[in-house]
Amino acid sequence: MSRLNYVGIDLAGSIKRPTGACIMDRLLRVRCFVLHSDDEILRLVKQSRAKVVAIDAPLALPIGRHCLGEHCRGREHFRTCDIALRMMGIRFFPVSIGPMRILTKRGINLRKRLKRIDVEAIETYPGASQDILGIKRKQYGLRELQESLTELGCKGDINLRQLTGDELDAVSCALVAKDYGEGRCLAIGNPNEIMMILPCGRR
Repeated sequence: MSRLNYVGIDLAGSIKRPTGACIMDRLLRVRCFVLHSDDEILRLVKQSRAKVVAIDAPLALPIGRHCLGEHCRGREHFRTCDIALRMMGIRFFPVSIGPMRILTKRGINLRKRLKRIDVEAIETYPGASQDILGIKRKQYGLRELQESLTELGCKGDINLRQLTGDELDAVSCALVAKDYGEGRCLAIGNPNEIMMILPCGRR
């Protein structure tokens, strides 16, 4: 693969569940993996030499919310990017609801660890990306999603085997990381909180 790589991570809330990962180069060639621990993720990022990693997980709390506990000071549930998604008619789960608390905690911690090795972690949401690109989400069929990503120009592992849903969402994340790295993306939210990065539209 070329030296200019991007990484997409479909992060699971628990290390017991699979996390999809994708390394993508500037020619849209992809290598896909199923990982579990944060150390595995960091090892992959280091090996890829990527400087931008797009993660499907909340990477920041709403302004005014200081923790994820039910009784923490500041009970805001929605960030500015979440409100923007809702206005776009895109379905999502708030950071403070049920299992999302575990995922948010893991995402925030992973972002901090990536920053320590000089890698920029951006937040994305593959479901929203797929809606914007006009392709079906994984729950409507893995084969259909894989074919759609191939039609967008992705090649490599995606041509060689049926990828898991987590890997396919990681490919979608990697596409966003590439768009962001090349300066063509949609950024929604409040920069003092976090910006969610999405595609501009159909490629």
